Amino acid sequence: MTRMIPPRAVGLTLLALVAIGCSTFRASNQPLARWDPEQGYRPSVLAEQHPIDDVMLMLAFSGGGTRAAALSYGVLQQLRDTPVASGRLLDEVDAITSVSGGSFTSAYYALHGDGIFADFEQRMLRNDLQGGLIRSLLNPINWFRMIGAFFSRSELAIGLYDRNVFDGATFEDLIAAKGPLVQINATDLEAGSHFTFFQPQFDFLCSDLSSFSVARAVTASSAVPAAFAPIVLRNYAGSCGFEKPAWLESALADRKSNPRRFRAATILSEYLDASARPYIHLLDGGIADNIGLRIPLQNVLLAGGLRAREEKLDGHFRHVAVIVVNAEVHPKPEFGLAASAPGLRDILGSVSSTQIYSYNFDTIELMRESLAQWAKTLPPAPDGSRVDASLIVVDFEKLADPAERDFFNAVPTTLSLPDATVDRLIAVGRKLLRESAEYQSLVERLKPQDRH
Repeated sequence: MTRMIPPRAVGLTLLALVAIGCSTFRASNQPLARWDPEQGYRPSVLAEQHPIDDVMLMLAFSGGGTRAAALSYGVLQQLRDTPVASGRLLDEVDAITSVSGGSFTSAYYALHGDGIFADFEQRMLRNDLQGGLIRSLLNPINWFRMIGAFFSRSELAIGLYDRNVFDGATFEDLIAAKGPLVQINATDLEAGSHFTFFQPQFDFLCSDLSSFSVARAVTASSAVPAAFAPIVLRNYAGSCGFEKPAWLESALADRKSNPRRFRAATILSEYLDASARPYIHLLDGGIADNIGLRIPLQNVLLAGGLRAREEKLDGHFRHVAVIVVNAEVHPKPEFGLAASAPGLRDILGSVSSTQIYSYNFDTIELMRESLAQWAKTLPPAPDGSRVDASLIVVDFEKLADPAERDFFNAVPTTLSLPDATVDRLIAVGRKLLRESAEYQSLVERLKPQDRH
C-alpha cells in the first residue's frame, strides 16, 4: 500500500522552497556612517603601527592555488631566517600585495605574524580544501540553500575558509594585528580592472571595510570564473560625506599628458555614482593582474610619483626593494606531440596561458623600470648617497635543473596537493630566494657593518 504524504506537509515544503528561491540580496559590506580619512584599514593607519624605516620592502604574491600559497610561504621562511642589521629581513616587510592563491598566505601572515610558521601548513597548505568544497556541494542541505539567487558555491567557499583557515577574522582584526599592510586584490568585472580590499577603495563606495570578512575577501581574490560565482558588494556612494581627494581631481585633469593616470582615476570616479554602479561584482584577481604588481604601480601613479607617496606615508627610506613571488607555470602541451589540430579546450588553455605570461612579463619589466626611475627622483641621504632599488623575482624559470623545472611546471592550480609536493614547493621558494643574486646583493647592503 502506497503511503500518502499529508497535503499540509507538501504545502509547507513548497512554501519553504519558494521562500528560498525568492531570497533577497543581503549585502556583505556595510555602509560607512561617516567618512574619516584617518580611520580604517588604510596605509596611513598601518604605517603608524608599523613604521617604515630606511628600508621599504614590499612583497607580491601571485595566483596559482596551493602552489602559489606554498611557494610564498617558503619565501616568508627564508626572510625569517635572513639576518640583517635591524634583526630579521622578515621584520622589514612593509606591504604585501596578493592575488588568488597568494592571498591565503598574505592574509594569514598579516593576521598572525610569526604564528604562520606554527600552523599554516596544517590549516591551509596540507588541508584538502578542494575536497572540502566538493563535500559541501554534495551535502543535500546545501542543495536547498543554493536554490536561492544569492547563495552560491562562493558562499560555501567563504564558510569553509572561515572555519578552516581564518576563524571569522575581519579587517578590524587585521588592524589590531599591527602587521604589514596587505592588499588583497580581486577583479571588478564591470570595470575590467583590479579591486583592492583596503579602506581607500571602500571610501569610494561609502562602505566600512572593518567588519568585512577576510575569508570573503580571499574568496573574491581566488574566485575562478565558472567554478565560483562573483562576490557582490553594494555601492553606498554619496551617503557618508566622502570628499574627492585632490590627487583624483588632478588625475582627471591630466588626460593628455598622462593617459594611464587618467584611466585609473576614471575607473575610481565611476564608483561615486551609486545609481549607475549600484553593485560591484568581483572575481579572481588574476584576471586583471596575476602577480599583483599593477596595484602598487597604480597607487604611486595616482599619488603623483613615489616622492609624493613617500610623503603621504611619512617615509624617508634609503632602500626600496620588491620581491615578486611568481608561481606561474608553463606545462608542456600534449598537443605538441600530435600531428592533428588541438581541440578547443587545448587552444583556449594555451591562449589564456600565453596572455597571462606576456602580461606578467610586461608588468615585471614595468616595475623594474619604475624602480630605477624612483631611485633617481627620491632625495639623497644626508651623506649624499642615493636611494638604491632592488627587484627580486622568484619563479620556476630560474631553476637550472630541467627535470626540477619540469616538475614544478606540471604542478596544477588547485587547492589540494600531496604533502610531498607541498614540501618541495616550500623548499624551492626558500632556495630560489636565497640563491638570487639580487637578493644576496640586498642582504649585503643591509647586513651589520663591521666596526673593527
